[in-house]
Amino acid sequence: MTSPKLTLAPTSARVPLGERADEELMALGAAGSQAAFAVLVERYMRRVASYCTKLTGDRDAAPELAQDTFLQIWLHRERYRPERPFRVFLFTVATNRSRNHNRWWRRRSRSTTTAEQTDVQLSDPDQLDELLARERRRRVHEAIGALSPRLREVILLRFEQGLDYTEIAAIVGRPEATIRTRVFHALEKLREHIAEVP
Repeated sequence: MTSPKLTLAPTSARVPLGERADEELMALGAAGSQAAFAVLVERYMRRVASYCTKLTGDRDAAPELAQDTFLQIWLHRERYRPERPFRVFLFTVATNRSRNHNRWWRRRSRSTTTAEQTDVQLSDPDQLDELLARERRRRVHEAIGALSPRLREVILLRFEQGLDYTEIAAIVGRPEATIRTRVFHALEKLREHIAEVP
């Protein structure tokens, strides 16, 4: 299978790699440019690792899953088509790697946050605000971890990664109406879980 050809406008060649669109960088990577692909890795590695952490509940495995995601994309770069949004391609691979991790190691999703120190000296009102904000984040993270894998996927892709319903539908392989329903149900379950926590 041949790599997709990329036609650059005369001015495009002078645009620094760091300022180019994801799709152009991936097309260059598919044609063999390691420098272009490295920009994508730098641009998305933390986001993919965060997504994998929340999807699997395994903070230790997430960096490896993120690296494996990019490795798989590089090894199969000829499959990329420039008309497909890169984020859809990227998070499809990340979702599949995370699903495989959960399937093969049978890891139950759990909160990856550790117990926070509660013996804070609350001499400053800002410290109390920070403590309350941390507690809210912990509850939300626990609630996300309690969702079923299919609901967790869509809620993370929609609100953490900022993907639209069409992109999520392409990643998950379900109709857009199904994705909208799953997001609705996920939000309802999150509200219920957080309301139940004392």
